[in-house]
Amino acid sequence: MAVRRRAGSARKMMAFSRIVNCHTEEEYEKIFKKAGDTALVLVEFVAGWSTSSKSMQPYMTTLAKSPEYKKIHFVRVDMEALPAIAQRCNVKALPTYQLYRNGEKLEEMSGAMPAKLVAMLKTHHIKEKKGGVTKLVAFLGIILLGGLGLLKIKDRIEEWEADEDIREEIAQIEAEARVAAQREVAEERRQAAREQARRDAARENKRAAAASSSK
Repeated sequence: MAVRRRAGSARKMMAFSRIVNCHTEEEYEKIFKKAGDTALVLVEFVAGWSTSSKSMQPYMTTLAKSPEYKKIHFVRVDMEALPAIAQRCNVKALPTYQLYRNGEKLEEMSGAMPAKLVAMLKTHHIKEKKGGVTKLVAFLGIILLGGLGLLKIKDRIEEWEADEDIREEIAQIEAEARVAAQREVAEERRQAAREQARRDAARENKRAAAASSSK
């Protein structure tokens, strides 16, 4: 039977975003020093003119707030502000996501594909967690349970990390990101409507002024 996380606690979003916006090369290097040899670092390369980059912002915000990924360092780099970093990392498309550990690039992807981004994070994050847990289980199993007991515990760990759990998490993150994106779109439309109303009023005032002066 699959192990289910208790509803609520583990999946509650943190109250603040953990995405670090790098403005200098020194800030960028500092992130990797802080991460050390074992922590994962996800670098997002964006640009202000890139609509695909903007569409991924709600997803990144949701991922960064998730307790599931609290040990991952999230970094955002504007390639126009830091072109040397983008060139060094061989960024050719936007947005681009590169995942690092100990300064070594593990994997990368480009494009506005939130499900693929979650899968990439989940793959390497589970490997990290599974490695530590499995070592502990192996140690305890050898001492206390013998080979048969060890196999049973390993089966439960693999079941807990099954694809179904990954799909559920992706669905939850996508749903939350969609809500955030819809709010942003609605606000942009309201602002556009207000701006259009101001322009219409200005044109009407000009017409009225011109009609008045011609009399």
